[in-house]
Amino acid sequence: ATADRRCDALARARASGVVLPAIDNAPGTWPRHAAADLDRSAIIVDEWGPYDWRSPKLWPLDSVRSVPLRLRVLGPAGRWQLTSTRGVLVVSPRAGKVGDTITVTPHGDSIGNMSVQLTYVGAATTSPRGVKTPARAPVTFGFARFEPVQQWTARIVAWTDSTDPRTKPTAFNALLQTAAVARTLPRLDWMWSRPPLSGIPATRMVVDAATRVVLPAGTHTLRTLSDDAIRVWVDGVLVIDHWTPHETMADYATIRGGAHDLRVQYVQVDGWTELRVDFLRGLASRSTGSVVPF
Repeated sequence: ATADRRCDALARARASGVVLPAIDNAPGTWPRHAAADLDRSAIIVDEWGPYDWRSPKLWPLDSVRSVPLRLRVLGPAGRWQLTSTRGVLVVSPRAGKVGDTITVTPHGDSIGNMSVQLTYVGAATTSPRGVKTPARAPVTFGFARFEPVQQWTARIVAWTDSTDPRTKPTAFNALLQTAAVARTLPRLDWMWSRPPLSGIPATRMVVDAATRVVLPAGTHTLRTLSDDAIRVWVDGVLVIDHWTPHETMADYATIRGGAHDLRVQYVQVDGWTELRVDFLRGLASRSTGSVVPF
């Protein structure tokens, strides 16, 4: 039984006569964790990376845009209770144990601006940032969503060497006035290697899209994720200008509360297509540890 639990590589090395250096306090068996016996649904990746099940987490069971929204309470064994909400009409249940699924019904005018916060009490925990909390000490966790209503009018057109947006700006601007594929989109969120939508070129494509958004009072962040090039105007002012083709990159601009007219130009050269526009509460900037927000 002991041999069955030893590291396979170590066992093979010893069987072949390889002499391994002695390492002080090196474990001779695989580390064990209850999460190791969970199925594939336990594989979760958030803004911190792979979830390690060492702290409580509230995670969508379905799409984050489902109404009502179903959220799973994940983490070490313990109990939880509802502590606060924003933009929420009903939460059920309001207390329970880890493993529960709770149902959240937002207010009709708050579907894209809601928050649910819970308090966990149970085993010792370690947060994604490495903060350790002893057993039976309360830990606050939750789920929030901020996505203002958008209605993008998008025009998609193919470009050629003679209208290359990188080197032929005059011809490119004239191209934008020609006949194009038109789409009405609830959000700009494209990610594919081959277009799943009919009429959209697989390579050498430009998207020119516009919308009007109304943001709550305060300071917010407009974030784009793009591959290959992007420009964004807010109320006619160029706020993001990343027009040199690049791999997946995030760009940021500060935007105040109130009504705003937005225009996005996105260029895809070849290969991977990625275009996404997000609105974040408060001020946000690129992480010093990663070029993208994931």
